[in-house]
Amino acid sequence: METLGKFLAAICAVLFVISAVIVLLLFNIERKAFSAETYKQAFEDQRLYERIPAMLASTLTAYIAENPNAIPLLKALTVENWQANLTTLLPPEEMKALANNALDSTFDYLNDKTDSAVISLVPVKTHLAGESGLQVVRQFLNLQPPCTTEQLTQMALGLLGGQIALCNPPEEAVGLMAPFIQAQLQAMTALIPDQVAFIPGTLSNTPNDPRLKLNLIRSAIKLTPFIPILFLFGIAIFGIRTLRNWLIWWGWPFLLAGATSALVALVGSPLVGWILQLLIQNQGTILIPPVLAASIGETTGAVARQMLALVVAEGLLLALLGLAMVIASLFISPQVRYTYPEDYYR
Repeated sequence: METLGKFLAAICAVLFVISAVIVLLLFNIERKAFSAETYKQAFEDQRLYERIPAMLASTLTAYIAENPNAIPLLKALTVENWQANLTTLLPPEEMKALANNALDSTFDYLNDKTDSAVISLVPVKTHLAGESGLQVVRQFLNLQPPCTTEQLTQMALGLLGGQIALCNPPEEAVGLMAPFIQAQLQAMTALIPDQVAFIPGTLSNTPNDPRLKLNLIRSAIKLTPFIPILFLFGIAIFGIRTLRNWLIWWGWPFLLAGATSALVALVGSPLVGWILQLLIQNQGTILIPPVLAASIGETTGAVARQMLALVVAEGLLLALLGLAMVIASLFISPQVRYTYPEDYYR
């Protein structure tokens, strides 16, 4: 009977080691993967804040193209033009704040705090209606071919309410047009909403809500810590009879599980990064806007390192606890304790 108990305890110990390693990995990945702070740090490490103009350029181009009140000069600006000019339009600190707000909104949506994800256009509107907006228009006109006499005539009429020709006028003509262009910019920016939803709330609370499946997976991961705990109870029931038994039967599994987790975390960063990138590529067009998904996709290596750094620390703590228990068992004398009923009749 005692031999069978030890055999079952050994099976529980092996299963504890395997499940503890998996739980440490999954639990930390789930906790860090759905936190905006993780990606903010990764954006900082990878210098990806410098690429945020691409996301804003795409948003502004799409909105202006659909706005019938937009002046032709702005409609003529391509995504590439906007991307180049947004660095003039917005200071770096405001660009970073916009990116952080977009990340916060995205992960508030993924964590069911909101029904949609939005990006604020207030800083863009403020600068577009001011001197920075006029500078953007001037830079765009400078890229055009020189104005012909006919186009200059058209520009003169534009000051009276007509259309401005898309050409590069003389410097004195730009000075004359500046008040008209600025007035048009102010009128147009007044029509731009303060925020645009890049993840609409139309699917929220419906069977097609993409977060439903995601939430089921996350809920299952949060329950996984109970699995190694059950195996610990199994070890206690089948193998532990004395204090020394307890130190040995729990100490060695703790030591092996912790050391294995730390080792896997140290060498597994590329694999975890690849898995994250695969998930973003498959789900990004549904849960994350494409441009933001591309930026987040580039952070997977840094994000994986952040996640696995916690696993390394937790694994080492668990291994040290196990080692301390094993060492402590060496200073405790074996105690004989008969447990099974037939032993009392010997």
